[in-house]
Amino acid sequence: MAKLLLELSRRVERRMMVLFTSYKLMQQVQRELGEGALFVQGLDGSRAQITEEFRRSPTRRAILLGTSSFWEGVDLPGESLELLVLTRLPFPVPSEPVVAARAERIAAQGRDPFQDYFLPLAVLKLRQGFGRLIRTHRDRGAVIIADNRIVHQRYGRSFRKSLPLEATTYYTPSRLLVELAQFLSR
Repeated sequence: MAKLLLELSRRVERRMMVLFTSYKLMQQVQRELGEGALFVQGLDGSRAQITEEFRRSPTRRAILLGTSSFWEGVDLPGESLELLVLTRLPFPVPSEPVVAARAERIAAQGRDPFQDYFLPLAVLKLRQGFGRLIRTHRDRGAVIIADNRIVHQRYGRSFRKSLPLEATTYYTPSRLLVELAQFLSR
C-alpha cells in the first residue's frame, strides 16, 4: 500500500486522503511513507486540527491518513482534496461487542447477518467515504478502492451499484497511474 501511495504522490501530485479500516495498517503505512507532508490521525492532533493543517499545507503532495472518524463529516472542497484512496471495503468488525450482538439477534430471527447487516452498513460507509471527495458541484477528483473484493466477490456488485458513477477497473498499478494522471490533468 505504501509503495502505491508514494507512486501516486510522485506521479499525480494531488492532495490525497487515504482512509483505512485498521489503525494497525494505517500505522504501518505511515512508517513506510516516512517524512514529508504527512498528516496522520492520532499522531498530529484532533480530527479538526489535522484536517485544517492538511487543508493549509502548501504542497500538492500532502497526504492525510485516517480511520473511522474520517470516513464521514470531513469537508475538504475543491483543490483541498482531489484524490481519495480507500484501502479496504469498510465492513464493521464482527468481534466488536455491539456488532456481534446485533449480528446474533439477526441470525436468531432466521435472517442472514451478512446480507442484512454487515453488507448494508459497509455499502453506506463506502458512500460516506466517497462523499469526502465531491463536496460541491465544481469539485472533481478520483477515488481508488484498493480492495479487489469489490471486483472479485459476488457482493462487490452491491458496492459498485451504490457508487455515484460507473467505476473503471484497473488490474495493474502502472495502468492506473497512467490513466489517473491523464484524468486529473484534464
